[in-house]
Amino acid sequence: MARKVNQDNDDYISLAEFRQFMYEKIVPLEDLSDMNDEPLVKSFAYWRRHGLLPFIQKGKWIKITFCQLIWVRMLDTLRSLGYTVENTQRVCDYLFKDAYDNDLPEKNIKDNRDLYRKKKIAGTISEEESIMLRQIEDIANDKVLLYLLKYDINYLTNLITSCLSSGEEAGLLIFKDGEVGEHLGTQYFSHTGKTVDPATPHIYLSITYFLKEFIDSNELQSLIMPQLLNDDEKSVLKELRNKNVNEIVIKRHGNNDIRIESSRNGVVTGEEMKEIRRILGLRNYEEIKLSTRDEKTLNFKRTKKKIKSG
Repeated sequence: MARKVNQDNDDYISLAEFRQFMYEKIVPLEDLSDMNDEPLVKSFAYWRRHGLLPFIQKGKWIKITFCQLIWVRMLDTLRSLGYTVENTQRVCDYLFKDAYDNDLPEKNIKDNRDLYRKKKIAGTISEEESIMLRQIEDIANDKVLLYLLKYDINYLTNLITSCLSSGEEAGLLIFKDGEVGEHLGTQYFSHTGKTVDPATPHIYLSITYFLKEFIDSNELQSLIMPQLLNDDEKSVLKELRNKNVNEIVIKRHGNNDIRIESSRNGVVTGEEMKEIRRILGLRNYEEIKLSTRDEKTLNFKRTKKKIKSG
């Protein structure tokens, strides 16, 4: 059972617990406060009257899921910023109504099934993925379950899941007219097919920010990669996170080097991981060599650009 979640609680849950319970109704509404430190339940009548709480049951002594709480926090944030109810309704429709109308759970299942089937045909599927494929095929044939999932799976939960699985920053771009864009890593997109221009003035709602209410920031930092890293630097962190590193050598300025041989010394520790992230983020290195257990290697150097005046 996950612990109680509220704004004043320092007893965080782990990423594994969040993933396990993110769709379970275990968060007691009466324990939560809004941004003004008022009981959150006081706002529910207002939001419900305007149709902003889809699939959340009525009542004062109810429990909601982690994903539903993130949506409620977003509502509180938009309201505090003076965003109109009418446009908030459009945001709500984008995330929830569109997902219901588009049969999003069935689409998710089909996409994952196709992915694993391609791996099976190519002979690259792992034992764990083979088990996942069998489970996905069972769900795909269960029409009742697929219908019930329409109450839990939506474009917001998809974005949260993508953030956690990819290890990249994710968020929603809320524009002045109620239009919504999604952000994941370096990508900006919308399920409506409209082009999302991040240069257009907008409100940005970071998934990582809202996850900090549940998960310790140090653990989130070990998962979510800084946005300023280049592709090579992101590859280093991904391999470290996946525990697929045989050897990594980072040459820093001067004679101070980091050398980690996980094949000999075991898994990279949290402190080592934080130090590597700091070095990459500050560009405080001259050269990186990465060797993985699947025999992939990566060598790259930090390029120094000299700008001459006049």
